[in-house]
Amino acid sequence: MKDNDPILTPQELLAYRRATGSLQDFPPPETVIFAPQKSLASYVLRRYSAKQIKGFLGEFYLLKKFNGKVALSTGFGIGAPVIAGLTDEFVALGVKQFVLVGMAGGLQENLSAGSMVLSTGAIRGEGVTRHYLPPDEIVESSNQMVDRVGDALSKKNIEFSKGITWTTDAPFRELRRDVLEYQRRGVLAVDMEAAGMLGVATSYGLSACAAFSIVDMLAGGVWHMSTDLRRSQSSLGILFDAVCEALS
Repeated sequence: MKDNDPILTPQELLAYRRATGSLQDFPPPETVIFAPQKSLASYVLRRYSAKQIKGFLGEFYLLKKFNGKVALSTGFGIGAPVIAGLTDEFVALGVKQFVLVGMAGGLQENLSAGSMVLSTGAIRGEGVTRHYLPPDEIVESSNQMVDRVGDALSKKNIEFSKGITWTTDAPFRELRRDVLEYQRRGVLAVDMEAAGMLGVATSYGLSACAAFSIVDMLAGGVWHMSTDLRRSQSSLGILFDAVCEALS
């Protein structure tokens, strides 16, 4: 073993779980869709028949409609480090592509609660991607995946925006100067997970993308939260269905 090799790999962790009986053997899905929001997970489990697989942080389900090729990962909390760790485990499992469907804060004046955003790449304002990728400002989404999800939305005449987003670890340190600068540059939204997932997938040469429903606004350097979250929650379901249609 070399000095710069990791002491623990996700392959070793999965093997330990199997050996101790906490993780069963099953054919890995092709796609994992991450859903941090409880409301989206509840929607998915009402709409799609699913088989739960124990052994991962949070809850993990294979969607029967897609013959186990699409899985839902939810209930794991928030933040780039946790979704990066899960992505690494799922790569070791054999998963080939990843999608995040979550909520984000809007940075542009034309966005409002419930607006839909497809991320073409995430500004790496978190800390985990430096462990997986060389220094760079942005980690890119898979253009093909973004286009396919966009096509699925367009076929239903659903409006969405497409562009760069920003991932941060510190929602209470989104500084006004940074928000205004990103707004000036055309960055669409800010979230807490996308760069982590995209960074791990990219490091393995795998495809990933992120889609967001806007829940609050930071445009102009002023925070505003809608008093009615139903439109934002509804948009999450629309995005999830579009992802399933496009990528399954």
